[in-house]
Amino acid sequence: MFGCGSNSATDGGPFGPANVSPLLAPYAGKWSFDFEKTLDGHRAAGATDEDIQRIRKLYEDNPQLGKLHPDLTIDGNVAVGAGLPSAEYRFFAMHEHDGVACGKAWHHEDRFDPGDMSKCYIRLALKDDCLYLDVKMKDGFPDLSDPDIETPPSGSAENCDADDPAGGDWSDWTTYVFSRST
Repeated sequence: MFGCGSNSATDGGPFGPANVSPLLAPYAGKWSFDFEKTLDGHRAAGATDEDIQRIRKLYEDNPQLGKLHPDLTIDGNVAVGAGLPSAEYRFFAMHEHDGVACGKAWHHEDRFDPGDMSKCYIRLALKDDCLYLDVKMKDGFPDLSDPDIETPPSGSAENCDADDPAGGDWSDWTTYVFSRST
């Protein structure tokens, strides 16, 4: 199901197995998307009641859309989304800011289609037994001359540009909330 000879969701994929990451170890495991807590997070970030009702109605009226975000399994520097196609975040340049893991990721809506990926900034935090995943996406396809493709940099809080990345084609931060699966 996850690829030839693979034993878990994060073993395969076009970029190989996950790398060990002590910084990301507290986030490891299976996480179930929590729609209501995610909407609460959107509200806390400034979404209006009309925005929340529009999102709620969209997903109520269109069950074929599935969830707003797939459930995740995090192992090392990889988060794999449940379902078909299987999504992936491949984390790199990770560092810590006041108990929050911050960095970058290559996001694949379909992890077995590596040509269809987006670069994003990521923040992971644990609050009240929930995983908060903040994502800031870059619009469009990646720049093939982006040095992060060939040699992902190490990260540091001192050099972090997540709140003001170069270029003008970045989305606002979007928060997704997950509960730990049992």
